[in-house]
Amino acid sequence: MKWMQALEEGNVEQKLLCTGCNARLGSFNWAGMQCNCGAWVNPAFQLHKSRLDEC
Repeated sequence: MKWMQALEEGNVEQKLLCTGCNARLGSFNWAGMQCNCGAWVNPAFQLHKSRLDEC
């Protein structure tokens, strides 16, 4: 997968982009992100609902 290239290059966090049009779909962070409730999530993937198709 294309987003895995960033991880292989040593990046801990980066944006997730559409492989077709380069639209930003979200982001990932292997070090983790803090949730709205205060809990830490490791690794963390954040997706923008408005950018994704629902099935």
